[in-house]
Amino acid sequence: MTEPMDRRKFLKRSGLIIGVGAVAPTVLAACGDDEPAATTAAAPATTQAPATTAAMAEETPDTTAAMEETTTTAMMADAPAEFESITLAQVAGWISLDSNRTTGGALSTGQHTFEGLLIKLPDRSLIPGLATEMPRQVDDLTYRVKIRTDRTFSDGTPIKASDIVYGYDRLDPERELGSPFTQYITFIESIDIIADDELQINLNQRTPEDVLFQRISAIKAYPEAVVEEMGGMDYSFSPTPSSGSMMVVAPFDTELNVFQRYDGYTGPQPLAAKDITYVAIPELASRIAQVEAGQAQILDGVSPQLYRAIEDSPNLNLGIARQTSFLEMIMMNTTKPPFDNQLVRQALMYSIDAQELIDIGLQGEGRIARSPLPPEDPRYIEPQQQYNFDPEKSKALLREAGYDPDNEPVQFQLGVVEWAYVYPQAPLFAQRMQDGGFDPLLLVDSIDARWVSDIMKPEGGGPARYDAWVATIGFEVFSYDADGLFRGWWSGWAENASFSTPGVPAKLDEFLNAALEEPDFDKQNELYAQANEILVTEAGAVPILFQPIAHAWNKSVAGYQMPQTLGMTLFGVHPSGE
Repeated sequence: MTEPMDRRKFLKRSGLIIGVGAVAPTVLAACGDDEPAATTAAAPATTQAPATTAAMAEETPDTTAAMEETTTTAMMADAPAEFESITLAQVAGWISLDSNRTTGGALSTGQHTFEGLLIKLPDRSLIPGLATEMPRQVDDLTYRVKIRTDRTFSDGTPIKASDIVYGYDRLDPERELGSPFTQYITFIESIDIIADDELQINLNQRTPEDVLFQRISAIKAYPEAVVEEMGGMDYSFSPTPSSGSMMVVAPFDTELNVFQRYDGYTGPQPLAAKDITYVAIPELASRIAQVEAGQAQILDGVSPQLYRAIEDSPNLNLGIARQTSFLEMIMMNTTKPPFDNQLVRQALMYSIDAQELIDIGLQGEGRIARSPLPPEDPRYIEPQQQYNFDPEKSKALLREAGYDPDNEPVQFQLGVVEWAYVYPQAPLFAQRMQDGGFDPLLLVDSIDARWVSDIMKPEGGGPARYDAWVATIGFEVFSYDADGLFRGWWSGWAENASFSTPGVPAKLDEFLNAALEEPDFDKQNELYAQANEILVTEAGAVPILFQPIAHAWNKSVAGYQMPQTLGMTLFGVHPSGE
C-alpha cells in the first residue's frame, strides 16, 4: 500500500502540483491543459472521437440489507480495516463546514460530520440515522419517529431530541443567515418533542413520503447550547462538536480542511480512516496526479475524455454514475436584448445539437435532458415542447422576432463554465449556433464569482450583466425528488434571477404545490409535466443534457461506493492491501 504524503508537508502545500516524474505517462498525456484561458474566438472544426467503453467500477450497497439491519452492534461488527490517514482531492472548495450553509460537492464532508434522523446512502436510498426506524404516518399532516438516546456529539455529550429539533429551527430564514435548504422544507410546520425518544413532524400541507423523507434527511442535529453561545456564523466555520462520525480538528480553510474520525460514534455508518483531509484542487490533471502517486486516494470531477486513460492506469480505478440528475443547462438573460424576446430564446434552443455535445464533447457519455427529471424517474413524462437541433427552425424564429439571421447573425456573448467536463463542448455550441443564425462570442470562465454580480438581477434595477451561460447544477445534493429538482432552479428565489420571466416562478409553484397536495400518483405526475411545459416553453433556463459523474481512486483503496450525485463519500472505504 502506497504511503501517503507526510501530513505536515501536505498542509503546507495546499494545491500541490506533483512533478511530471510522479505521474503515469498515459494519464498525464491524456490530461493536457485543463486550465483554459478566456476564449473569444469562433469555433474551429472538431473531429469526433470514438465513444468510450469505460466499465462501471461501482460497488452498490445492499440497500435492502441496510434497511433491515439497523442496529448499531450488527453494523459496527462489519466495520472495515483502518486507515491511518486518507486524502480526497475535490474540484471545488468550501464556503462553510456547516451542512446548513454549504452546497455542491462540499456537502460530502457534511454527510460524515453531521447526522440527522435519516442518512442518504450513495445510491440515494435512505436508512435511519439518529432515528431507530423510518418515520411512521399518523395522519395526512402528522408523522412520528422514534429516536436513539444513546448517541453522542463528538465531545461525548448526549445528542438529545431538542438538538434534532434545533437543527430544524436553524433553517428558519429569520433565525440566521440564509441556508440553501430552507426552501426545501417549507411544508414542515414544526417538529415537536413527544418524549425523550420520540419526535412528531407536523406538516402544513399534505406531502408524498418520497418527498418528505428526502427532505428530512437534510435536517441534522446540532449542539444547541454550543451554537447559541458561539453564534451560528462562528459555529459554521468551526463546527465543534458535531453529530456525525467525522469531526473538525483544524481551522476552516476554503481549499483544505482536516478532520478526524470520532471514535465514540455508534451510528450505522462508521469510518475506517482515522485522519481525513479534503483538499480542493480545481485542475483535473493535478487531482489525477496526486491520486496516481498515492499522495491522495480519491478524486472527483473526472471528464469523459480521461475515462480510458484512467482505466489503463495500473494505479487507478474508475467509477462512473451514468443515471444521474446532474444537469447541464443554458441560462439566458431575459432582462435585455436579444434574449428578452421568447422567440429568440427558443431559436437558440433549436440551434443546440445536444446529441453532438454528447457524442463529441462528452465522448459518447451523457443523456439528452428534456426536463429536470431524468427519464428513468417514475414521475417523468415526455414533454410536448422539445428542442431538437433544427437550424432552419432557429432562423425562422429569428426572422419572426424581427432579425435577419442570413445577413446579420444575432450577436451575443456565450459563457461556458471552465470545468473540465463542460468547456470542451464550447466550440460545438458556437459552431451549431452559427448554423442557426447566431454569432456567439465565447467566454470560458468561472461562473462562481459572477453569480451575484451577473446572474442575479441588480438590486438597483436595470439589466443583469451577461447574455447567456452554459453551466452545470446538481440539485440532487439537496434532495432527490421531483418537487426538489423543479424548485431548485426555477421556483422561489428565481424571481430575482435574470433568467426568470414575470410570473413563471409563481406559476411553477402553483403546479408544484398542487402536486404535493394531490393524493393520486398519476395526477401528481401530470402536474409536474405541466410545470415542465412552462419551463421549457418559456425558455429562460433550459435543460440540455445530463452529465455522467465519474470519480477515480487509488488501488490502495477498496469499498468505494460511487455516489449518484456530486461529492465523495467515505462510507465503507478501507485499505485494499495493494
